[in-house]
Amino acid sequence: MISIVPTSAASQTSKDYASLLAGGDLVEQLKQCLLGKCRSSDVKALLELRADPNSSFPYTLGPKEFMGSPLTLAVKRDLPNVVRLLFAYQAHPETAYSMTAGRSGVRWTGPAVCATIARGNLSMMRLLVDFEANLNGRVIKFNGEPNVTLLYDASYFGHAHLVRYLLQQKGNPDTAVKFQDDMTITKTALHIAASLGHEEVVRVLLAAKAQISHALADGGGPPELKDAVDGCHVEVVKLLVQGKADVFGGDVGKRGIDHLFEANNSVLVAAAATGLKQATSSGTSSMLVEDFIHFLSTPDAEEIVNAVFCNCELRYWQGERRLVWRTAYVPHGDMNVAVGPTKEHFERKFQHEMERAASQNTGFAEGYQDGEDEDFLSCLLPHRFEKLVGQSQIPVHIFQCLLPGLHRDPEVLWVIASGINDRIFDQKGARAIIQLAWREAEIWQIIAFALDVIMAVLFALMALQLYDAEWGKIVELRAPCLIIAALIWLRKVSHEVLSCLGHFAHGKLKQHFLSVGFAGDVVRISITAVSLVGLSINWGAFQTQQELQLIFACAGFLRWLRVLNSLKGFESTGKPMLPILQAVPATGPFFFVVFCWFAAFVHLYYSFGLGDFWSGTTILYNLGFLAETSDAMLPAGDNAAQWRLLVDFVIMVMSFSMSIILLNVLIGVLAESYNRGWEHRERLFLLERSRFLVNHFTMSYAWKKCPCQKRRVRGEEDADYVWYAYPRAPSSWGDINSDFDSMDMNVHEKMSELRREVREAMQKLSEKSQAQDPTRIADVERKVDDVRAMLEHLTSTLLQDRRDPFG
Repeated sequence: MISIVPTSAASQTSKDYASLLAGGDLVEQLKQCLLGKCRSSDVKALLELRADPNSSFPYTLGPKEFMGSPLTLAVKRDLPNVVRLLFAYQAHPETAYSMTAGRSGVRWTGPAVCATIARGNLSMMRLLVDFEANLNGRVIKFNGEPNVTLLYDASYFGHAHLVRYLLQQKGNPDTAVKFQDDMTITKTALHIAASLGHEEVVRVLLAAKAQISHALADGGGPPELKDAVDGCHVEVVKLLVQGKADVFGGDVGKRGIDHLFEANNSVLVAAAATGLKQATSSGTSSMLVEDFIHFLSTPDAEEIVNAVFCNCELRYWQGERRLVWRTAYVPHGDMNVAVGPTKEHFERKFQHEMERAASQNTGFAEGYQDGEDEDFLSCLLPHRFEKLVGQSQIPVHIFQCLLPGLHRDPEVLWVIASGINDRIFDQKGARAIIQLAWREAEIWQIIAFALDVIMAVLFALMALQLYDAEWGKIVELRAPCLIIAALIWLRKVSHEVLSCLGHFAHGKLKQHFLSVGFAGDVVRISITAVSLVGLSINWGAFQTQQELQLIFACAGFLRWLRVLNSLKGFESTGKPMLPILQAVPATGPFFFVVFCWFAAFVHLYYSFGLGDFWSGTTILYNLGFLAETSDAMLPAGDNAAQWRLLVDFVIMVMSFSMSIILLNVLIGVLAESYNRGWEHRERLFLLERSRFLVNHFTMSYAWKKCPCQKRRVRGEEDADYVWYAYPRAPSSWGDINSDFDSMDMNVHEKMSELRREVREAMQKLSEKSQAQDPTRIADVERKVDDVRAMLEHLTSTLLQDRRDPFG
């Protein structure tokens, strides 16, 4: 406790005393002095004249009317020197003030320390604490009933530095108080901060282990999360989900996640996905596949993929030792993937092997050796007991998906293939899902590609037999070509029927019918059918009738395009091809410019009256695009001679503008689009591969609709979880030099430099404030506390990202 002894007033002149006494009541004079310029000497003089420092009087500050004491007024006006004087003259630290608050009009009463909360005046609060002000308990009364804590009040006003200080003073963040706007509702400090969107306060409270409430009985999840969603407080939603708010608990339709989805706010959903990724795996343990699909279909919510994968340790026995698989061969340089049971299965097996090893009657286990487990481990950790020449095992992270069968779920693959969020392909979990799905579908895609090639070759052979005299003599080839082509066509038709049934079962039939791929398949299948039927009925008609020849030509053209499309799913051909195909659509705006420019020259030349429209168009096309000139541009005749100068001018302008300028611009446009596609070739390739997988597993789902197939699939669900082993960052392997080490060093240097700059800024700000006005120290301290809080959050975030780069 700080004691201040009042000094003598001998230096005060009788004139000063007279002026003070002439004003009437001392308490009223003290009130007017505190509301006015409030010189310490005037306050001191009034106190020496026996003005009561604990008196009560009404006063008005801004729009609010209060009933309080000189101490509460001095605290509200942030007058630390006057506060010290009042304490020196026996002012009581628990002196209260009151006002009318809330929509319900409650009578709010609290001690002087409450007056520091609204302005976030930490220095004044510390001063009152020095004079034994009480900070804990329900110090604020509503209608005479103790109700509100200072921690709740500080959270209400959003002052994180005050909340942090009150927590250090043993404040209880989980005390529920009656809400002033509706006395039937109770809220905690975390609840009110989340409702009002005070994200920094929420962060401080969660760091102090403040409890998030249980889900509401009438739905909507925890009340903190519900109010944050209703208020569209993005960062608060992320923090609450990260802080293990129970978003998946309760009945479907009444959960917190259902309320979040009903808000139809993609930013909030993306924030929740980020929070789930940064939370522990227990946060997603109750997630449904439908929830995962909803997240996937939300733009910028790609973080949910990593959220459903948890880091695992695979323990095993070897001899008398207990070991953990931490290294593996990674033959393809990216990751190893496998389908297997949950980590609990391996943990139970480890415990069983440990019991066997402890027995005196049995030998020690030598790792996992039986059946399905061995198949799983041979995929996830290939050659784990062998030493391969020229290869070495590297440290890996092992992850297991918490949701079963994602790589076989057509709806999951459909959302991935929709391209709603192409950044999803940067997530390791998404790549593992696609890689596993491709492993199961690859053989079928190879067969489909081979049949497409055979079909295209058959149409080429039939074209030779139709229009080449030598091949036309080999009549024996006609029937085999038609029969094989018909069988391949029937297989494709059956696949399309199965695909439609599968899309119908998942409610995607309309989208499937409206897709470009379906339209192309229908056109190709129809033209192929017309060609095969027509050739079977009347082979000779395709040699003479132009309409049939056109249909046959289009069928062959589409068959070779089908071969090209099938190649996009294979890594060796898809990655080089897709940037090229991506560059072609980018030329659309350019060719519109070229068309308008070319049409202008065609109109100009045709208006000269030197020939018909089609001849003029052909001449200008050869000039503009092929750089070929012709004497036909100026036909012979007396009328044509007078146009020679203008025609020569058109030739020079058009050849220069189109053959030189625009075509070189086309090269630049194609190069830029190709480079952009090459930079994102991995995303483009995975997107195309996922589209192949959607088609495959949709047909597979339709094929397995019979009851016996259903039972078999359900029986496999226990061993249907996606696993992947991903190489760790080289800087985490040990004491080696790598680019990652230099990146870590840069992080530490930047953090040290940032701390130094903040300290210098704090020192300069403090010196400047003290030199000009000591009363500004409180404002400086508040700013310093806020800066310190931001720095601590930045430091913890960067260090966490560095320690766990794989999320």
